[in-house]
Amino acid sequence: MPDVLAIVSKAIFEKSARNAKVGSLWPTHAYRSANKQLEKLGSDGRLFLVTVRPTENKGEALWLVGVLERPSFDGETWSADRNRRPIVDITRLKDKLKFESGKGLGGGKGSLAMSLQTPRALTKEDATLLLAAAPLRPPREPRPPGPVNVARHEDKAPLPCLCKRCFAASRERIEVEGETYVRAKVEANERVLHFWLPAALQDELAEITSQLTERLKRRMPPWVKKEQAADDKDADGDDGDDDADDE
Repeated sequence: MPDVLAIVSKAIFEKSARNAKVGSLWPTHAYRSANKQLEKLGSDGRLFLVTVRPTENKGEALWLVGVLERPSFDGETWSADRNRRPIVDITRLKDKLKFESGKGLGGGKGSLAMSLQTPRALTKEDATLLLAAAPLRPPREPRPPGPVNVARHEDKAPLPCLCKRCFAASRERIEVEGETYVRAKVEANERVLHFWLPAALQDELAEITSQLTERLKRRMPPWVKKEQAADDKDADGDDGDDDADDE
């Protein structure tokens, strides 16, 4: 099955990929459209997503913003694993794209977006050209097991820093200016916050840690929930949609 190139409207892209720039990664995994041309993807095609961006000289730049590998269709949305290719400016390549139809990207100034409103099947040469311009971004290293130390690094604090970089060298009990402090911690949602507690307040440790734990829970939700929120955002239509006008 051929690969297909489709446009993401300006409005959709700016809403979903806030502050995106060339070189950054847009982790989209869905493209909402029921355009019949996308049926050419079949079960093993690739969906190349592009968008048109304004330039400083009031011209138009063509960005490749993602590639969805072997997307599946549920009647409304084409979905795949998250995109792993960085955003790249392919303006220099647009005249080299021939498409399966044999017709390149025509049109005059200001009409690039309009000429891309209908998805286009790519030739093998087109796909090779685009893939070479946007090499795969390696997957992120898995998060180390155990809670993450979220204490901020402090250079000028009166007490020793307890951030993840400095924690290994810290002691469990210290004296500063005649006051004794003991090292304590709270854990919530796979995060750990280490802090110094005046030894005189050890009898109140249970109440203090209870309050800090609740604050930590509110400020830092579980990792899984954050990932799920991103999935829900994509599913709600914050990804590309070729039915939207890009002008």
